Amino acid sequence: MLDTTITIFILVMMFILGAVFGSFACCQAWRWRYHVIKKKDLGQWSVCMHCKKRIKWYDNIPIFSWLILRGKCRNCHKKIGIADFLSEISLAVAFLMLSWAYLLPILTQWGILALHPEFLALRLAIFIVTLILLVVLMVLAVYDAKWGELPTVLLILSIIIGAMVCVLKLYEVQLSDSPDVKGALLSTLGGVLILSGTCFVIYKASKERLMGGGDWLLALALALALSDWWLALWTIFLANLLGDIIALPGALKKKGHVVHFGPFLVAAFVIVLVLGNCLPLLIKVGI
Repeated sequence: MLDTTITIFILVMMFILGAVFGSFACCQAWRWRYHVIKKKDLGQWSVCMHCKKRIKWYDNIPIFSWLILRGKCRNCHKKIGIADFLSEISLAVAFLMLSWAYLLPILTQWGILALHPEFLALRLAIFIVTLILLVVLMVLAVYDAKWGELPTVLLILSIIIGAMVCVLKLYEVQLSDSPDVKGALLSTLGGVLILSGTCFVIYKASKERLMGGGDWLLALALALALSDWWLALWTIFLANLLGDIIALPGALKKKGHVVHFGPFLVAAFVIVLVLGNCLPLLIKVGI
């Protein structure tokens, strides 16, 4: 059993780490866009996209700097945009909750898991690779929300990482006391058909008004990472619910309006991933 102080310290550090990577993800989205449009790099340091002045380190602290400056550049006072803040706080919360669901149980049972080093390595690998996937997904979500596109290179990268998570989970099933690799494979395949297949059908049926061509590829990466048809079903349901509430009214009112579905897919994935791993813990402790 971990000491309460150590537990709080770990969760706080993971929250901070998530905020840092959230800031990194938003920055990379801007750098990618600038490279596509201007055909050159922004340089090593973060700069304001309005006045092009370098952002000082004390104005680049995730979450806090945005709140203190009220979402504006210190030099030109132009709005920085809420995407930076949302990516930082979202990834911070996701890192914290996944650490609670994945990392803390590993550390709590370290003595037992150390007797099975292969199983311990798998648990840690699934946790770390999932966090890496979240960072890539955040770059995609920010890019799609701002410019309505999903860069092909990042989509391929997310599919590769999602496949890595899937393989690790299947290997973990194989090492369990009652291995059912066939059942796990069928569940993963069902999740791919439900999540990615549904997105592909909507993309074709709506002629890209409600879903773009890259969304079903993004959904493929998410389905592979979830490796569970039930979680995939909840993801597509929640993503469509968020899209209906937030974006669909605008699509119906404005002719030719295109819904950028990527951010809703990523948001639903993170929610389902967190709840899918945290709810069993909540039930266990009687919350």
